[in-house]
Amino acid sequence: MKKIALLLTTFIGLTALQSCTIDEYYEDYYDGYSQVFEITDDIDYPEDNYTNSATWDFKPPIYDSDNVLVYRWNGNSWSLLPTAYGLSSTGEQISYDYDFTRYDVKVYVTTNFPIEQLTNAEYNSFIRNQTLRVVVVPGGFAQKINYSDYNATISALGLENAPVKTLQLKK
Repeated sequence: MKKIALLLTTFIGLTALQSCTIDEYYEDYYDGYSQVFEITDDIDYPEDNYTNSATWDFKPPIYDSDNVLVYRWNGNSWSLLPTAYGLSSTGEQISYDYDFTRYDVKVYVTTNFPIEQLTNAEYNSFIRNQTLRVVVVPGGFAQKINYSDYNATISALGLENAPVKTLQLKK
């Protein structure tokens, strides 16, 4: 009798454990797994005296398992964020970083001094009309590549001839 009860309990336990799954819901209009977007915009929303930001929406949302890389055009090549630039011999520095969710990507510009002290030339070079490329990397992408090299990343993802889409600034 004890063996039957133990067997029955084990069977019910295993059945209950196998029924626990987590399903993600994705819209049918998601039109690509790897994607690349280009943004040219001002990063001028003040977070505080030292940080500006801008946020762009993914429409439709990306998968929860996807990763996002952001590159900044620095005049002659793409630089992977985060990155920093020295402004003078006094140690002033400006840096770029980002974060993302499946719904949006946010880019930050941070200085080690109040942003309002940027010269007009520095403001125009580092805040206004920044060109960024946002690359969506599938969560299951296992190929080992140098992500700091934009061209190698695009090539490994098979996006050399893919259309570069745009993202809309979040209002």
